[in-house]
Parts: sequence; structure tokens; C-alpha cells
Amino acid sequence: MADLQPGAAVPPLDRCVSRVQSTLYTAAIRFAHQVHFDDEMCRAQGWKGVILPGFLLGNWCLEAVTRMLGPQSVVRAVSFRLTSVAYPDALHHITGEVSKVEQDGDWTIVTCTMAVNDPDETLVTKATVTVAVPTTE
Repeated sequence: MADLQPGAAVPPLDRCVSRVQSTLYTAAIRFAHQVHFDDEMCRAQGWKGVILPGFLLGNWCLEAVTRMLGPQSVVRAVSFRLTSVAYPDALHHITGEVSKVEQDGDWTIVTCTMAVNDPDETLVTKATVTVAVPTTE
């Protein structure tokens, strides 16, 4: 298992999804908002085009933490806040660090602060992910 000390880095994750993949994701979660498929409306808002769904960006943060902690990890909480728009067909970098480690009986509770940056290193999402893993001795 990874280093579970506060300040330890979560292994970075890179993700790039196409517009089609983004559309399929919004359909799968039943959240087909106009900003995810209507270029004209998005350009009227001052954006380059359609934007990625925020739930996808938050999910990337969760994915990075659970990959680090392994298949026995159990999600306790996820919260995220979009700070900018993110576009399809762009490579996004997901980074983070362990911010707190606590013991709860047979479980180690790990909280991580996460960030998603676009190719220009603009922060597009901030997240906090809390996951429990069985304590090993």
C-alpha cells in the first residue's frame, strides 16, 4: 500500500476524454445538460465549446485515490468544486496529497486533497476524497 503519511503524494493520473465519451458519460449518469452538447450555447457563454461534466472531474479525483489505496478501499466521502471549465480532447492532470490519516477500529481513514488541472495548468477542479482501508499490521 502507498505511503499513508500526511503530505505524501497521490500518484498522478492523466485523463483525456473525447466529446463522444463525455456525452456517453452524461447519458450514463442521466445528467444531459445543454453545456455538454450545445456548442453554440457554450460559445455564447464565452467558452471555446462544450465543457466536460463536473461529476467526471470529481470522479477522476476519486479514481486517483482508490487506485493508490487498492481494491479494498471503501469510499467514505467525496466533495468537489469546479473552479473553471474543462474541455474535451484535452489532457487533464490529476494530482493530490494525503492530508489526514485516522484510525477507526479495524479501518484506516485516509483523506486526500486533490486537484485537476488542464493542459495550461489552470486549476479546473478541487476535491477532498475520504476513503477507508482495512488496517494491516
